[in-house]
Amino acid sequence: MNRNSEIFQALDRIGQTCVESALPEWKREAKRTSQKKCDPIPDDHEMMRRICVAIAFSQGAQSKLIEKLIVKPVFSEAFANFDVNRLAQKNPETIRRHFWKSLGHMRFKGKVDAMVRGATVMRDLAKEYGSFAEYLKSFQIPQRLKSGGDVDQFWKGFLCLRADLRSRKMPFFQNTTSLLQLLLDLDHDAVKPDLIIMRLARRIGMVEKETGEANLQEVVRKVQEYSISREVRASLVDLQMLAFGGQSSASQLLSERFCPASDPCENRDCVIGRKGLCNAYANLYV
Repeated sequence: MNRNSEIFQALDRIGQTCVESALPEWKREAKRTSQKKCDPIPDDHEMMRRICVAIAFSQGAQSKLIEKLIVKPVFSEAFANFDVNRLAQKNPETIRRHFWKSLGHMRFKGKVDAMVRGATVMRDLAKEYGSFAEYLKSFQIPQRLKSGGDVDQFWKGFLCLRADLRSRKMPFFQNTTSLLQLLLDLDHDAVKPDLIIMRLARRIGMVEKETGEANLQEVVRKVQEYSISREVRASLVDLQMLAFGGQSSASQLLSERFCPASDPCENRDCVIGRKGLCNAYANLYV
């Protein structure tokens, strides 16, 4: 069995385990991440909200706490109700002085500066392209991937987009992981290669290390190739890996916990480990 075949077999079993262990909420999330029809790119107001939400979730903030924060009126109030022009004119220190007590679950005060800077970039993009949606379309990144050629086009467009955002000093989204999260949130066939995804990917042999730009891109590309071969959305595979890997919110959709936070794995019943498909398990029991 070649390595790709083993990786795909491991991903098959992860998906199957999620279905077998699914709580009622799983079906709703799986359906949402499996939709075939493309969602349109939202208007700039909604984009600003999504950018603020993505920044709030970043840098190790606890997902469950941020999920509660972003639906509170104070989150919208703090960031000018996500009005791009108004937020771009705000002083980050003033926002912190009035709202940080309520925003503290974001962990890092610099996130406020990032949101204001993001609004400034969004304002400039609107002047140049008319909207963020038109700006994003100019990079020709396919939302749905159906072939290896689509995957190649995705990465060609992605790398150009990232370079342009870096030149504009767009905070957070000039970073590979965060930009992939943004595209995933905008209904593209993407994966966010965060700690949970990379740890599980390393364990099932996608990469040798959990860090490094080349490894991040390799994992996302491999999941995209897998999703095409199985005719499922990459966003669904992302959800499956997060849930199986133990991400705080996604794992709540399953009746059991599977992947431990650190090696070695002591779960003797793990369907992946027992098949010799997990490096964290193999030395112990196989």
